[in-house]
Formats: sequence, structure tokens, C-alpha cells
Amino acid sequence: MLSTQTISVVKSTVPLLQEHGLEITSTFYKQLFEENPQLLNIFNRSNQRDTSQSSALADAILAYASNIDNLEALLPAVSHIANKHASIGIEKEHYPLVGASLLSAIQKVLDLPDQHPALIAWKEAYEALAQIFIDAEANLYKTSEESDGGWQGYRPFIITDIRQETPDVKTLILQPKDNKKVKGFLAGQYVSIKLPASDGQHDAIRQYSLSDWGGHYQITVKEEAKGEVSPNIHSHTVGSELLLSPPFGEFTLNPDAKKHVFISGGVGITPLFSMLKQAVSLNNQQDELLFIECCRSAEYQIFKEQLTSLANNASVQLKQVFEHGPGGDLNGRLTLEALDEWLDDKSAHVYFCGPMPFMKELKKLLNSIGFADEHLHYEIFGPTAAL
Repeated sequence: MLSTQTISVVKSTVPLLQEHGLEITSTFYKQLFEENPQLLNIFNRSNQRDTSQSSALADAILAYASNIDNLEALLPAVSHIANKHASIGIEKEHYPLVGASLLSAIQKVLDLPDQHPALIAWKEAYEALAQIFIDAEANLYKTSEESDGGWQGYRPFIITDIRQETPDVKTLILQPKDNKKVKGFLAGQYVSIKLPASDGQHDAIRQYSLSDWGGHYQITVKEEAKGEVSPNIHSHTVGSELLLSPPFGEFTLNPDAKKHVFISGGVGITPLFSMLKQAVSLNNQQDELLFIECCRSAEYQIFKEQLTSLANNASVQLKQVFEHGPGGDLNGRLTLEALDEWLDDKSAHVYFCGPMPFMKELKKLLNSIGFADEHLHYEIFGPTAAL
């Protein structure tokens, strides 16, 4: 329980965090990795090359300071981040390292003397927040390891099949190397793939949605030209081995929703296709499901045959938006008018995923045609952020 004094001092730092937050977090990451290079085996180095990770952390610190007297408001964010932490293997012993670098960065950027009241308050506040995450992640690890077919850490899987979805996207079917049972998962959840260091320095970890729903694991990966991991994964062949974390994540179907709508942008279809298949299995043909697929052109349709089959044989209405070329229900970009026409039931729950600019614009459009935020669900690839 934080003291009244600590809460008051931390809240008084909000204006400083608004002004200097990004500088503090950029300084923090630089110092953290200089003093603890082993953490580069866990953190995504690509996110350190721009300000995305620093910006996300700055926003999180500001949110914590602003709501430190109402921590219940932060619980959804804590749960979301704890799932990401668990999937990459954050452990209890990492938190003191992070805390020391964070307090040092705050002191350096704000030019505070030792034992300044703000540093004392933030030390107490950080330790309280760290314990919340430690407890949440310990529970996730325990639940995963004790579940039927579950495990903790990374488990070797063998690629049993590869399907070329588009010129730059492959689907990999995965089977545990020990041929033992694997943990079930909820549609929309993801696993982490760990690639042992190829440069002799650091491992690389990336999270990929489980892109089908049923009794097997599969991931669907877009090869990024300048990517550190995706070209490596694309170079794997049938019989190759990959290290997988257990499934984690909270981007899943709302069990209370009476109607589901899915809107994908490019490779953002990967969690949504899995969710669509689960929704079909639960639907019993009683209500039509709407799936809107947005991509560059017909050539870049992911899961083309499977989506067409679902639309022909189940209660799925499929709409396709192609930025270029013929064949879609709409050419160009998704418009407000098309959304308003296709999404006639504004009480539906809408799930969407894709590039950040796509999701930002889509959220604005959905809000403008009458969808409340509590009915909008999305997943962001990369550092946790808000739209």
C-alpha cells in the first residue's frame, strides 16, 4: 500500500513526465542495455532503433503516475503487458535491474540530487508496480505449466509443412519435437519464437499469432525486407526446428457478444482468421458473421481459399477491399460509407488488426458511425500502445 505522501509526490511529477517522458525512457533504455547486455536476449532490438519502445514506455509511466491513486483503472493494461512479458520470459530478477536504470534516468534527465523526494517516492511507486507485474506473471507461468500439455520457457517444435500464402507470406505448420500433447489456446492468442543468436551475440524473440484454430499450432509470417527475424524464419524448411513459448494474450472473442465483426489489414489477418474459425464453431449457424479483408490486391490475399470456403459453407459474409486491381467488393481504401452500410448492427463487437496507420484510421471511422470503444477490440504488433 503506497503512502499518501508517495501518491502525492508521484502525481506532482505528471507535468514533468509529460514534458520529459520520452527523454527519460530513451536514457533509460540506453543505460539498461549498457549495464545489462544480457537483457538484449529478451528485448526486441528493432524497437530500440526508433522511438516506438521508448514512446510506449513513456506513455505507460505517465499513465501510472496519473492513476496512482486509482490503480484499478490500470488493471486491463497491466494484464495485457503481463501476457507479453510472460511470452518472452521476463522473470522476477529482471525488475530490480529495470528499476535501477529507470530511477537513474529520472534523476539524470530531471537533474535531481540524491535523496530528492521525487526519487524516494518513485522508488516506492516502482517497487509496488513491479510486484504487481511479478505476481501477475508468476500466475501466468504457473497456469501455463500446470495446464494439460503446457510448459514454461521455450519448447522445440518441428516444421511439418509450409504453405506459400502470398509472394511475401508463408504459413508454417508446427508439431512438438517430443510428439507429446500441446496446451490448448484461445483464438487470437500468440506464441513467441526464439531464434538462438546467429551473430554470436544475442538471441532474437518475436511474437506471432497462432493463425488457425483447432488442434494444431501454426504461424503465418510476412517477410520484412529489413527484418531481423522474419527472413530467417522464411529460410527454414520442412523438418527445421523452432523454439516456441506457450500461448499467451488477451485479444480473444468476447464471450458476451451477440454478434462478431472482423476487419483485417494485410498480415493483421493472422489472429482474426483464427478468431473467425472459433466463432464459426460456436455460432451453430444462428447468426451471420462478417469478415472484411483489406489488402493490396487479390494476389496478396492471405488464407484466400479458406476464407472462400467458409463464406460458401458457413454463416460467414465475406467482404474484400483491394487497394489495387479488380475483384474486390470495394477498390481503394475502406471508407466510412462502406463501413456504415456493411456494419448495420452498431451493437456488434468489432475485432481488427493490421498496420498501425490502418488501425488508427479504422478506429476513428468506427467511432464516427456509432461504435463505442468498449465494443472495439484490437491487437498491436510491437510495443504496447493506444490508438
